[in-house]
Amino acid sequence: MRCDQCRHWNKQDAHDWEAAGAEFGECKGVRERWVITEEAVEGIEWDSDDTSPYVARRREALKAARAYVQDGSEYRAELMTAPDFFCALHKPL
Repeated sequence: MRCDQCRHWNKQDAHDWEAAGAEFGECKGVRERWVITEEAVEGIEWDSDDTSPYVARRREALKAARAYVQDGSEYRAELMTAPDFFCALHKPL
């Protein structure tokens, strides 16, 4: 269940020289929070009421994802891992 034995892990996508030099790769199995939540509410009108279908769908999508990445600007976030990192979302190559 190591990252280097998982189909979600891509060593070639280490966008920064330090990550690449440390043999880290990007995990594509853990997605960005905003992508998960936006997909979940596509076609539903925004409503901030805590009991609305909009809020409920976003929460359920995050629960189903089991993990996500997020940065401060919500522009881009990557989960970078070492090859021997262990993951519960592992899918063999």
